[in-house]
Amino acid sequence: MKCGITQLNRFQLFVVFFCAVLSSPNVFAVDKTYRCQVLSDAYIQNNGELALVRDSSRIDQEFAVVKKTGEVIGDVMDSLKNPKVVAYGSDSNSYKVTWMQKSVGKNGVFLDYLNIEESAYGSQKPFGFFSGRLLLTGVCE
Repeated sequence: MKCGITQLNRFQLFVVFFCAVLSSPNVFAVDKTYRCQVLSDAYIQNNGELALVRDSSRIDQEFAVVKKTGEVIGDVMDSLKNPKVVAYGSDSNSYKVTWMQKSVGKNGVFLDYLNIEESAYGSQKPFGFFSGRLLLTGVCE
């Protein structure tokens, strides 16, 4: 009995490699997880001006975003439930996620928004997170 790769095994191996080569890289990109770091923390004042929070405990903290689902992992933001990925991002469009939750009051809602600039040159992609008057910015990889 001979050991080794048979003609059928070679064909199966060829098919697997051929399919892997032809698979679109965008299919695999959706499974990516962003790792993000907060670089600034700010809020909108009553007069409409932006105020930086200089001694914020959020600065330098990290969180992760599961690109496929929009789930945020980390303690930087309040627990956000039911993310909706609006755009997965591309060379010309940013990655966008929203969260909408009902408020206690009648007809009220809370809307949070995360934008990661996919088109930015290099491995670090700037992000902005907006929640009410709060604005966090930083970079993701």
